[in-house]
Amino acid sequence: MVPEKFESKEEYLVYLRHLFAYELAKDKISKNSIVLELGCGEGYGTNLLSQNVGKIVGLDIERSVILGASEKYKSRNCIFQLYDGVRIPYQDSTFDAVISFQVIEHVQDDISYVSEIYRVLKRNGLLMLTTPNKTYRLRPGQNPWNRFHIREYYSHELENILKTKFSDVKLWGIRGNKEVEGIERQRVKQPARIISFLRKVMPEPLEIVIIRVLKRIARRKQKSQNGEDFLSKYGLRDYYVIQDNVVDSLDLLGICRK
Repeated sequence: MVPEKFESKEEYLVYLRHLFAYELAKDKISKNSIVLELGCGEGYGTNLLSQNVGKIVGLDIERSVILGASEKYKSRNCIFQLYDGVRIPYQDSTFDAVISFQVIEHVQDDISYVSEIYRVLKRNGLLMLTTPNKTYRLRPGQNPWNRFHIREYYSHELENILKTKFSDVKLWGIRGNKEVEGIERQRVKQPARIISFLRKVMPEPLEIVIIRVLKRIARRKQKSQNGEDFLSKYGLRDYYVIQDNVVDSLDLLGICRK
């Protein structure tokens, strides 16, 4: 996701939800911390946090992503590095905090992923991660319709994974106001039906092409309907954290201490 290149309010609201997690991290990570972002993507969040911490390293498995982030955001205390997606290339007890937003659902071995984070955290180090809440996205027993998601999580499933290494685990949720949540739930409802059907009736290469075409058509339609006013209409104020009844949240938020 690239800031300032939103074609619809749906895309913009997804971005705001991601940005909200970084704002939460700013409040919880101390100023002089050495921080790792695992799965930094485009790098805008890494850059944002670099203005409030001692040093931050962004890791990702995509070479083009790392090159782009380095060109756009690299600074004295903000660097980006390629890694293999398995072993974090740092020694034990290196970081004061690790953040990893919207990543664990992409990871093949989620237990090893959590173990690696635990390994590189200092004593009393902080982990913050987010992942989409499976409850509103998938029917019971349904596989993720997002091709890049290995799995998605119910709150108790994520909590159990985190507790394989961390004893101090809080499982919270990120929610939006009524309008924002209605838009998000509608956004995921139609693709889930269409993609599930396509996977049953056609080979994967053709399915991928058709889905890309459908997404382009949907974006054009959303853009023509939305105009540009959504950029001023919605903001971080439309999101908030809940500590109870997280089953109703949009994203699950894990906060762990080593």
